[in-house]
Amino acid sequence: MTYGELISEIVNSFNSTKKDMRIPKRYILNTFKKNAEFIMSQKLRDRSLYREEDLFTWLNCVELRKEDIISCPIIEFKTCKRLMRTKKKLPKILSSIFGYAILLVTTIDGEYEYKVKTLSSYNTLKRRPNFGKFKGKYTYIKDGYLYIPDSDVEVVNILLLTLDEDSEEMSECSDSNLKCKSIWDRDIKVADKILTPIIQQTVQEVSLRFNIPIDENSNLDVNIKSK
Repeated sequence: MTYGELISEIVNSFNSTKKDMRIPKRYILNTFKKNAEFIMSQKLRDRSLYREEDLFTWLNCVELRKEDIISCPIIEFKTCKRLMRTKKKLPKILSSIFGYAILLVTTIDGEYEYKVKTLSSYNTLKRRPNFGKFKGKYTYIKDGYLYIPDSDVEVVNILLLTLDEDSEEMSECSDSNLKCKSIWDRDIKVADKILTPIIQQTVQEVSLRFNIPIDENSNLDVNIKSK
């Protein structure tokens, strides 16, 4: 299902009870994405979504730059000799109590992988007597940027879970045509098993916002097309 098909299905369900009702498509889309992020974040807690890799997005050739250690606002990195940070902010990444939904951060040849850690776990790691062998092997997210301390890597690939339609802008060497594709023509990256309740929640919120009675006979199951 594309975003355009989703919006049409929801608008048609409203038209069955209130003809010629004009609801901004962007408002419906933003409401849907808000609900999707909330429900998907809940599903991340049982780690079931991590098995559905087709929901994740590759950001290829993400560029990093050297960060000035002295002016770096992150105190945990003050003792690093080198620090790399993504040039651009990452798209909004879905997260849970287990952290950000990032499957992989690798060099562009895929031979070297960086493990995603929290700053608190990094502090714990620094106190270990054998910390030296862990240097340059971890990455961290802070204020929307990805940091890799004790490394000179300038380009990485990232596999993450996001509903941000502009996420492809981070990919400097992507051959994808998404940059030229309308948001309405893009496929919805939401697991089928939770898509229907997300749509139903969206319909409920939009109907309350615009004072539209809900058609009890309306079929908004993702697997059954509206008539």
